[in-house]
Amino acid sequence: MRKPILRFTTLLCAILSGFSTAAEKPEFDDALRRMFADVPGGAVIARKDAAGKVDILAIGRRSAADAAPMTADTVFEIGSITKMFTGLLLAQAVVEGRVTLDDTLARHLPGELVLPPDVAAITLGQLATHTSGLPRLPADLSPANASDPYAGYGEASLHASLQNCRLTGPAPQPAAYSNLGIGLLGHLLTRVYGVSYEDLLREKITRPLGLTDTVVTLDGSQQARFAKPHSGSQRVANWTFDALAGAGAIRSTAADLLRFVGRLTAADSPLKAAWELARQPRADFPAYAGKVGLCILMSGRGGKLLYGHDGGTGGYRSHLEFSTATGEILAVLINNDAPEGLAVAAKIREWEQPATSKPPSGPVEQTITPGQLAEYTGVYEIDGAASFTARIDRQGRLVVRLTGQPFFPVFHMGNDRFFLKVVAAEYQFARDGDGRIESLTLHQSGQQVPARRTAKPVPTVLALTAAQLAAYAGTYELAPGILFEVKASRENLFVKLTGQPAYPVFGDREDHFVYDVVEAALTFVRGADGKVEALILHQNGRDQRAARVP
Repeated sequence: MRKPILRFTTLLCAILSGFSTAAEKPEFDDALRRMFADVPGGAVIARKDAAGKVDILAIGRRSAADAAPMTADTVFEIGSITKMFTGLLLAQAVVEGRVTLDDTLARHLPGELVLPPDVAAITLGQLATHTSGLPRLPADLSPANASDPYAGYGEASLHASLQNCRLTGPAPQPAAYSNLGIGLLGHLLTRVYGVSYEDLLREKITRPLGLTDTVVTLDGSQQARFAKPHSGSQRVANWTFDALAGAGAIRSTAADLLRFVGRLTAADSPLKAAWELARQPRADFPAYAGKVGLCILMSGRGGKLLYGHDGGTGGYRSHLEFSTATGEILAVLINNDAPEGLAVAAKIREWEQPATSKPPSGPVEQTITPGQLAEYTGVYEIDGAASFTARIDRQGRLVVRLTGQPFFPVFHMGNDRFFLKVVAAEYQFARDGDGRIESLTLHQSGQQVPARRTAKPVPTVLALTAAQLAAYAGTYELAPGILFEVKASRENLFVKLTGQPAYPVFGDREDHFVYDVVEAALTFVRGADGKVEALILHQNGRDQRAARVP
């Protein structure tokens, strides 16, 4: 049975995560440890401050069966942080005169491939900036092993996918995250140099920078230090990559990631020219509240420009960010897909925020009529994959959700501006020349995420009680080793599929819930006694039943 692959954007997934601030580091460490208290595995969090001091916080053990504690040298899959390395490989190829950013796919793919003209015209620079218009994943990605989805997806499959690809328009298009695009970029670079992605990585980046634990294939020592992957409460398989290695194949350690950033950005770096080329902002990337260089994401926060990337594979989450102005570095490596790397990073940022920079009190709520609130309802698109949705809930409140998150109530503070109480963030709505609401901008942690109002209808969301939601909670087996874990809170239902994050689903009719991160839905099936005994996943024109596990 094919495991469904939910297509989602890791869009500021911690942006609405609220955390209490700890005054002392021991309390802060304890707060981080509590994030991992209910799941197997753990994390290594490495931080270098502006004074050059390095702090390593290691939480948990490599696996339930492995008594060895986590250390800075524990090896993890780093997922899409790999894309930063792929961008540097492209930049180095440009520095060496092997390619230009304007080289097209047609130039570097076999001549016998017959590509659609708009696909053939995509450039290497457009691949690296996610502006190619290619989809997030290949349309024909149908893994033989559902727990290792990229394994066996080789050159022939990739080339066939490109031949059959149909774009919505010619490149460049607005930036939209594409694993296919960056994986393809890595593949093209291996063709340019005539070596594997792993060999290219070693020759051009890890050996010059002195990185000993940043690899694709583990040696015996690294295998012994490899943190085992988990998805929630389950142990899952490691991921392997073939033609799309450039999108997520690298394994590394917290110590090596600190070393990578330090040596890459040093004045005498052997990759100085490549780094300067890669770090140049080339396209707006609203979904990440910033811009993108050559696979390098960048955004402003607290008066600093931060570079970095986050990542995730089936049983790992990771995050890397750094400031060249201050020398600060933060690396988060987790061997469980339940706690998000961005969420851990957000907690760290809030702890580091000086007390003097925090307002003594929050915004003051202003009175607003129900009729006035209705003006703000609508769907506001950030990019093709993510949006904000504003609606009126059963209590008459304006509530807003970001794709992949629950609805949160917002409170009017005057002048078309609303604030949240669950976290320090505000929404500013804007009007057109006729006085109609036409856009909103989320303000949080010094970042702004703009979104334009669309004509899409506000979705129907049933008002369910905590008891009604609790009836669906449980574990449902889709296939051996592939489970839906359904959990209920007071107002929301969250569903986690093995190897993927937990997402909220929203009831639109009795026993039927829809995702907002992907075009998929769940129908819960009741037995003769009225109790839920199974669920059915509706996705890609297929209906797959998962029986409830007793």
